[in-house]
Amino acid sequence: MRNGRNRITSHRELSLVTEENVLGDEDPVRAEELLRLQELLFGDVTVLSTLAGVFTYVSAASRATLGWEPAELVGHMAEEYVHPEDLPAVVACRDAVLRSSDPVTATFRFRCKDGGYLWTESLIRQIAHPRDSGRMLLMGSIRDIANRKLVEATLQRQALTDPLTGIANRTVFMDRLGQALRRLERAPTLIGLIYLDLDRFKVINDSLGHELGDRLLMKMAERTLGTLRPTDTLARLGGDEFVVLSEGLASIDDVQRLAERICQSIEQPFTLGNESIVCTASAGVTTTADATHSALALLQEADLALYRAKDRGRNRAEVFDEELRTTAIGRLGVERMIRSAIDDDLLRIQYQPIVDLTNGHVVEAEALIRIQGPEELIPPDLFIVIAEESGLLVTMDGYVLDQAIQQVASWSRELATTDFRGVAVNVTGRHLSDSHFGDVVAGALVENNLPRGALSIEVTERVLMEASNTSLERLRTIRDLGVSVGLDDFGTGYSSLAYLRQFPLDFVKIDRSFVQQLGMVPEAVAVVRAIIDLAHGLHLWVVAEGVETAQQEATLIELGCDCAQGYLFGHADHPDAVSALVNQRSVSSGHRQG
Repeated sequence: MRNGRNRITSHRELSLVTEENVLGDEDPVRAEELLRLQELLFGDVTVLSTLAGVFTYVSAASRATLGWEPAELVGHMAEEYVHPEDLPAVVACRDAVLRSSDPVTATFRFRCKDGGYLWTESLIRQIAHPRDSGRMLLMGSIRDIANRKLVEATLQRQALTDPLTGIANRTVFMDRLGQALRRLERAPTLIGLIYLDLDRFKVINDSLGHELGDRLLMKMAERTLGTLRPTDTLARLGGDEFVVLSEGLASIDDVQRLAERICQSIEQPFTLGNESIVCTASAGVTTTADATHSALALLQEADLALYRAKDRGRNRAEVFDEELRTTAIGRLGVERMIRSAIDDDLLRIQYQPIVDLTNGHVVEAEALIRIQGPEELIPPDLFIVIAEESGLLVTMDGYVLDQAIQQVASWSRELATTDFRGVAVNVTGRHLSDSHFGDVVAGALVENNLPRGALSIEVTERVLMEASNTSLERLRTIRDLGVSVGLDDFGTGYSSLAYLRQFPLDFVKIDRSFVQQLGMVPEAVAVVRAIIDLAHGLHLWVVAEGVETAQQEATLIELGCDCAQGYLFGHADHPDAVSALVNQRSVSSGHRQG
């Protein structure tokens, strides 16, 4: 910039690109500098057009971004270059700009000189013509967002499919099962479920390694798909568990024969590189013609039948029947166990450390519920689903919140380090809909004299998506108390990336399914990097869940992730064990830094 004269000194100055400082500036050098700096900083193509949409000016950045020389676009209608599918939205945006002085952002595909289309984003606004005050122009900035669209598509695909096999995940499967049950109301027929898993998969995984184990699961999915009709659905629920949905059946024999064919196909050897692996699968089968049948109950029936297949020798298919229905009643026993634990003070809290990746210090601990059994603690996977279905989870989470706040108050008095800031607890949608929840949190914070930031609450994407405006306002009120709010298991639900900035959030937790793919699936690094960059761009800090290896930790540090939790740093444990770990990591990492 010549002699430093008229140098652009701030982004704010750059943002004020109007007729005075671009077209009407008395110094043409300064106007040219503004446009050139906008292109250098953002890669934008700056355009001017008549109110009818005819280009009157196109900046030189169009060569690199779109392939067009500026002169090739000037004089042409903008609509000539917009993808036909995006044209109505672009026209609507332009009409909105003409009706109001407010700028409008349009997202559309722009036709490049090579004939292809590029995803772009344009900020459009009206400006007065510099030499004719009675005449208005449209000013826009065309930005290449192809990479952002690719990341969004990847995240959406991750939300709808199993990242390892590419087939449907649990969320999609339960949605399709619900639709199938609703179709029974209009056309009575029979639908069938087949619950599958590999026999002794853990032995195979441990002996041959997780990489070959994953490849085996991928091959199993491919082979199972080969036995199904195009209308059937195959999903992976997790681990080596798969489930098949089949509609339009004539009898239960149809789905049982299909299950047997699947088991027989899996018996054939799998060739994985230099390895030839022989394994078998077991299957549980259930059917219904009743539209009022619960989707979850149907899945549980097939699961019970699967367990019977394993009990009877594996490598077989078993059908859910009245005998197993009696077993299902045992679920009521679990509910009674939960109620007794609440009444008899048998609920226990363990805490899993959360580590700052910049220095290795334990900065927070997540509070996790357990039930004290006759001999040992009962983990949540044995009761949490039934607790949620029965409505008892609200009571349990309330207990967790109360105990966690008391515990962090104790830690604040006892711990030597100042890096440890507090505890995180999970909150359900029912809490957010409770008008007294905010008062309960505020009272507990005051009673225990906790500073701002000592408590974090975590909600899932599903809870946020289903939350009413009143619930979201309650969440904002709680956040105003100094409570951090985080989005748990990010990437596993249906929420749009655009929603993140609408919710009152302080942090996001990357779901363990993404973290576990680091070092295994090439695309995983790009996805995790995109989540971190997105969160940081929205001024949110990021916690990675399920970190189990040093390689995963190193990758997350390289990607700029803020914090992490997982077995690499510590299992959920008694508060005293967490206290010891906090002090230990504070000292050891301090020595390391010194």
